[in-house]
This record gives sequence, structure tokens and C-alpha cells, in this order.
Amino acid sequence: MPQTLKLRERQVLTMMAEGLSAPAIAQRLSLSAETVRWYIKQLYAALEVSSRAEAIRVAMTRGLLDAPVQPAATAPVARSEIRYANNAGVHIAYQIVGNGPVTLLFMHGFVSHLDLAWEQPEYAAFFEQLGRVARVILFDKRGVGVSDRQDGPATIEQTVADARCVLDAAGASHAFIMGTSEGGAAAVLLASMYPERVHGLILFGVSPFIGGHGTEFPWTSNGDAQYPLLAPVPQRWGETWSLDRFAPSRADQLDFRDWWSRLLRAATSPSVIEKVLANARAVDIRALLPSITTRTLIIHRIGDRLVPLAAGRYFAARMPHARMVELPGDDHVYFIDSDALARTVTAYLQQPDAATDVRTWIAIILCMTGSGSRLDETKRTMLSAHGARFVRHSDSTWTALFDSPSTALRCARALRALGAGNVGAMSLHVGACSVAEGVPVGAAYSRALEAALATGPGHIVLTGMLRDILAGADVSVAVHALASGDRDAPPSAIWALVD
Repeated sequence: MPQTLKLRERQVLTMMAEGLSAPAIAQRLSLSAETVRWYIKQLYAALEVSSRAEAIRVAMTRGLLDAPVQPAATAPVARSEIRYANNAGVHIAYQIVGNGPVTLLFMHGFVSHLDLAWEQPEYAAFFEQLGRVARVILFDKRGVGVSDRQDGPATIEQTVADARCVLDAAGASHAFIMGTSEGGAAAVLLASMYPERVHGLILFGVSPFIGGHGTEFPWTSNGDAQYPLLAPVPQRWGETWSLDRFAPSRADQLDFRDWWSRLLRAATSPSVIEKVLANARAVDIRALLPSITTRTLIIHRIGDRLVPLAAGRYFAARMPHARMVELPGDDHVYFIDSDALARTVTAYLQQPDAATDVRTWIAIILCMTGSGSRLDETKRTMLSAHGARFVRHSDSTWTALFDSPSTALRCARALRALGAGNVGAMSLHVGACSVAEGVPVGAAYSRALEAALATGPGHIVLTGMLRDILAGADVSVAVHALASGDRDAPPSAIWALVD
């Protein structure tokens, strides 16, 4: 450890201790912000630390500052005890940080642990910074962390339902939604299925289809057969697995490596993580993106080693109300060197509240057509019992809209039980629907109808998009036909329900 610092290093360190950000230091010293960040990294390496608070503490202990510099006094950010929301008997752990004027629901990636995470100073610093401008709600998904694990890892549908349950338990009728990494797809679905509850959507380091590989998908053109996070080695789980891709700037820091290993072991087990990542690999939300009307901020680090920048740009090019911010850095883990990220998120949260566009919502569509599809009183009663929000019909075809894929599937199975001659061909799809009219809009109706026409009376088929959302659920399907595709929805299989 050095006993002295160069003049410029001492100047930067002193201003860090005063609480100045990298851009503020740059302005005061007539340097570029990138140069200041380089000095900060050099200081971290020289002092063998990984955060601003540690750098200041070590420097003061070693007498490397001209005089002890006290950061401006700020009130501590409140942090609740871990609480539990009960979603149909499954207990979801959540925690609230801060008490700002807006609510931000944060959706983690593949693993999290509400207890152990706070031992990492940069994690704590990131959420304390956000907690000064928002009421931040954190939660562990079912199957990981300190949430219930008895039913295994969550499907994306369950994550959306659990997130709604947490919002309700926390008394949040409206919120910003922020998703990172694998949690991005669930954040997109939550915001698009319940737009009336969402002020805005924030996505960091996300991909629309993390299971994509080869040259078909531009964000995987780095030559990898698949993302490294999708292929854990069970006997090595809990070691510093994939740290060189998740957090390359911390890969050689012993304290971070130790914390990362303990986090993985505490968050889940080798067999469960294989199921978690298998579920994540199956989810593909590309075709939904043009229909999402929620205003969205997409943030991606330019050198992200795990999810390439092209994946974020794919979102930005296809979501009609998205804006993208590209930040410097190679780390996929959001809270590392997170000053720029926290400032970007803060600025977005503090923007004047735009009116939420709720003309459309993303719904589950049950379509019935052909012989036996007449919408009689028996069918209407069954639809009502399963919570169908809208039902529209013509002489030979009708559609019903649902909030939940599993509920729509249960309803279709119940209808099928009416027997031959009493029920038409059925398809299940997910797509944009009109809030006012209660009908599928754009391509959503034609895709649902195309799928139904591909089968016969009494049979149930699922579009590929709906099957992706049910990834991990106990649903048996087999390829039935090939659906047509376009720029945003490549050709995909239509799946027949075989149970």
C-alpha cells in the first residue's frame, strides 16, 4: 500500500471525500470525466479497495489526505426489515429502501439475496443513492434468496404475479419498474400487462432473448455458442463462476470474489440454478416490443461482457416510446462504478410525470373458431368464472382476454371438457389489445386466429410467444405447425397441448 500519493491523486481523493461526483471533480480540475474516472480506478487499485467509502476510510487511516475531510452530513437512508408478501401460499421476501416521492420496484436478475447483498459496499451505496429520491422496493424471486423455495424457481408468469403481490403488500398503487439482466423480460411484461399502474420502465443490461445464439441474433455475434451464464458447472457452483463476464473490473479483487461466491451459494443451489437459467433461456419477448406503449429508459454499458450493447439497441429500435443511454464500462453487474447509472436513473425518476398511455395492454388471448364455437350461456359462465376481462364474438369466432397465461390455459382445458361437438378449435396467444374496445389489435388477432385455424374442434394450440411465457410451467406440448413471421416476429412453431 502506498505511503504517499501524487498531487493529482491527492486532489481527486480530497474532492471525493468532499462528496463531489466524477463530473464535478473534472470541472473543478479542468479535466475530462473519463480522466477523473481513470484516476479513481488507479486510487482503488493503489489502496486495494473497491468503493469510494473504503478509499476515503483507508486514506484517512494511513494519513494520505492532507487533513481529515468529512463528507457533507446527510441523513441516513431508511431501510426496512425484510418483510413477506403472501401470494397464494408462497412467501415473497421484500424490503423497502428510502422514502422518496415516487416508488421504484427493482427486479433483479437470475439470483439475489436481500440479506447478504448489503455486505457489498457498492450495492449498499447504489440503493442508498436511489433511496434519497425514491421509495425503492427490492424483492427476492420465489425459489432464490430468502423467499420460499419449496416449489422451485419462478416462471416469468409467476415473477410478474409475485411482483404485483409485492407492490400491493407495500401499498404501492403506482410505481416505476426497473429490471436488470434476466429480470428485464419480467419487468417488460409487468409494465405492459398493467400499464395503468406504471409511471415508467427502466431496463439495464437486458436482452430480449438470452437463449439466442449463433449469427441469427446480432447481440450474440461475439462467437459464443450461448451466454456463459446459461451453462453453470454444478460442481463449481458457488465459486467465482463467470465473474470475468459479470464483473471483469472486480475479477481480481479478493474481497469481491469472496462475496460473489458466498452470494451464489446463499442465493440458490446447483440444481435449482440450472432450472432458473433453463427458464430464462426459453423466454423470447422480441415480438412484443413494438406493442409496448410504456415510456421506457434503456441503459447499457458499452463494453458489457455478458450482454452485448447490440441487445440494448435492439430494444431501443423496436419499442415506440424508448430512449437509450449508453454508459462507459465493461461490467454487467449494475452497482459497480454506478455513479453514472444512479444519476441517469435519478434524472428519469425526477422527470415530470407523463400521462401513461393505456390505450392498449398486453393480454392473453383465448380464441375459439369453427364448428362448436357458438358462445352459449355455458361457455359465458365458464369464461366469467375464470376471470375473462373482455369477450367479443361473431357468428363463428370469439375471443376472450385474460391477465394470466395459466388462468387462460385452465379455462381452455375446462372448455375442452365440454366434449366433441360442443367446442371449437382453440388457440392461446399473447399480444396487444385495446383497453376501450376489449379486442386484440394489430397482428395480435390474426396470429391468434391463424393458430386456431391450424387445429381442429376440441383441440388447443399455443403460439410460440405464449409458450415462451409459460417456460418452466408444467405444460406438455408438441410442435403442431409453423406460424408465419415478420421483422419483429420470426417464423415460429405453433404448439399443440398434449395433456
